[in-house]
Amino acid sequence: MVLLATACSTGGAQPDRSATSSSSSSTAVLAVVGKEFSFTPAALTAVAGETTIRFTNKGTTGHDLLIDELHVHLMADAGETVEADVTLASGTYAVYCSIPGHRSGGMEGTLTVS
Repeated sequence: MVLLATACSTGGAQPDRSATSSSSSSTAVLAVVGKEFSFTPAALTAVAGETTIRFTNKGTTGHDLLIDELHVHLMADAGETVEADVTLASGTYAVYCSIPGHRSGGMEGTLTVS
């Protein structure tokens, strides 16, 4: 199951400019890996602007990645990779998995956009 919601504005994360993307080559890519029970990296930073958030689930069960303030919700089954294109604005945002017990188990982090 894949659920993609893109943000209309604001938000941020550390772009991985070395990663490739199916979108424009000028778009930054923020790559995040989730598994039981962590995100790698957990502390994300990015420059404001257009970014593709790429979430890969390397766990054995479904996980999601939420950034409430940016209206981002990426859901990935085990072994799946999903993406959302967002426009990031300066700020600090909570990143977490909303599956019951996962956030309290350690699947949370922050995204800082400058």
